[in-house]
Amino acid sequence: MFRRGWEDDGKSGFSTASGHHVGGEAMGLLDGLKSLFSSKAPGPADDAIHVYVECAKCKATVHVRLDKRHDLSAHEGGGYFVRKEIMDSKCFRLMSAEITLDANYRVESQEIQGGRFLTKEEFDARTAPGPERPAAP
Repeated sequence: MFRRGWEDDGKSGFSTASGHHVGGEAMGLLDGLKSLFSSKAPGPADDAIHVYVECAKCKATVHVRLDKRHDLSAHEGGGYFVRKEIMDSKCFRLMSAEITLDANYRVESQEIQGGRFLTKEEFDARTAPGPERPAAP
């Protein structure tokens, strides 16, 4: 009988159409490659600074993730500086934020135009799922 492609032989691995068995070693290699490209790679906790803002016009909230390696610039007096343009998904108005951090990534100063900064608790309370509201008639 003529067989084409791969067939599951019921063991760990597969058998080819010619009857050769590809064992667990190949599957282990594939699993290893899969882990390299998966988004849930083991490692340290999120190495970023999280900023939460509210648009002054529409009151939409935005979570901004600032990567310590790519988004921050060295500040002339030590520490770090970032200038970020932020747009919400409701009225699409730009908010302009400037944040200065010390060498330990603690916020020293922050200013925003077109919105206001929120604490994580304020953001979580505003974005927490609430009871379902009935649809308007």
